[in-house]
Amino acid sequence: MKRYYGHFEGDAQAYRGSNEVKQLQESRDCIDQFVRRVTETGQIDEEELAEIDQQVVELIETSVTEAKEAPKPGPEALLTDVYISY
Repeated sequence: MKRYYGHFEGDAQAYRGSNEVKQLQESRDCIDQFVRRVTETGQIDEEELAEIDQQVVELIETSVTEAKEAPKPGPEALLTDVYISY
């Protein structure tokens, strides 16, 4: 799997060919390859994948809404779930 972005935000990617990223996105995108593979082998159909995508979108939206509405943690939570001791 290739990455589409540079090593850092301002990376001009002068080391890539002019259409390399576009070609990779069109021919080697890992999500497209997965969809093609599982639909061609009959493991799942496109309608089921669309339903899963919709469920994921709804889960993300619900999670973001809940996180934004949740009360801010207090100072006592600062050192909880920290797995190192100094």
